[in-house]
Amino acid sequence: MPKVQFTKAPSLDYPPPRGNVLLLSCMDPRLLDDTVEFMNHDNLSNRYDHVILAGAALGALGGCSKKYKHWRKVFFDHLEAARALHNVEDVYILEHRHCGAYHKVFKVASEFGDCESEQEKEAALHRKYAKLLEGEIAAWAEQQGITLRVTSFLMGVRGDVVVLR
Repeated sequence: MPKVQFTKAPSLDYPPPRGNVLLLSCMDPRLLDDTVEFMNHDNLSNRYDHVILAGAALGALGGCSKKYKHWRKVFFDHLEAARALHNVEDVYILEHRHCGAYHKVFKVASEFGDCESEQEKEAALHRKYAKLLEGEIAAWAEQQGITLRVTSFLMGVRGDVVVLR
C-alpha cells in the first residue's frame, strides 16, 4: 500500500502536465520515495527531470543571500538544458514541511511546530518563496519566448501533498 496520500479534494485540483516536467524539490532524504510516488501518481514515471536543491524554491532563489546566489544560475541553467533536451513544458516546485534548510541553512525562519497555527505560518512561508520563484520562471520563459506552466506543492512529512495557492 502506498504511503503517499492523494486526495481528489480541490486542494489537488490543478491542470495535468502537458508533457515532460522539470521537478524542483528539496534534498531531504525522508521524502525521496514519497516524491517518486507523487510523480508516478501524476503519470510522470520516467517523464521528468529532477533538480534537487536544499530549500527547493528558496534554494533556487539563491537562499536570499550572497553565499548561495550562484544556485539561482544553476537552477535556470538546468531548466534551459531540460527544455532543450526533453521539451519540458511544466515546472513543479515541491516544497515540504519541517524543511531544515529554511532554518539551519538559510535562516529565514525558526523551526515550526505541529499545531495548526504553526502549520499555517509554515505553509505561508513556503508559498511566499514558491510564488517568488514562479514569477522568476515566468519572466525567464517570457525572455526565451516560450510558455511554461508552473505548479507549486507542499508535501507533509508523511507524504501528503497539497497545491500551494
